Amino acid sequence: MPRVIPPATWHPITDPITAEWGITIKRTDYEKLLEGFSPRDMDDKWMCKTDKPDSEGNTTIRWYRSWGNMEVYNAVLEVIPNQTEDKDYAKFTKITWERKFAGLDVPPEEAKGDVANLCRGFVGCELENAGDTTRDDEE
Repeated sequence: MPRVIPPATWHPITDPITAEWGITIKRTDYEKLLEGFSPRDMDDKWMCKTDKPDSEGNTTIRWYRSWGNMEVYNAVLEVIPNQTEDKDYAKFTKITWERKFAGLDVPPEEAKGDVANLCRGFVGCELENAGDTTRDDEE
């Protein structure tokens, strides 16, 4: 059973940096991201919470370190107007992340890759247009 964490204990990014993104996602990935991800146990180190979508379906996806409740990444997700097909249904337009993680600067491409990997690994998204996000040190 997922652990329920009250919103009052979630902590926002303290030293944010933002970049444009621009990858499109399928409708099925969008729907999975709306559901988010709650940690099941201590082995799940990440939590994904999605803001309530606005009237156009636009929202922000937030990734937290689950046991400290510290927000590390968030990405703005906008539904593409008049899109009726499943493919290219929505687009990540911006990403914001904690400038430093474990004391090291996090470059934009690493932050984007991390969010793509989190979406794939914890939420089950395909993110076909994100490309290969494996880091050299993970191979």
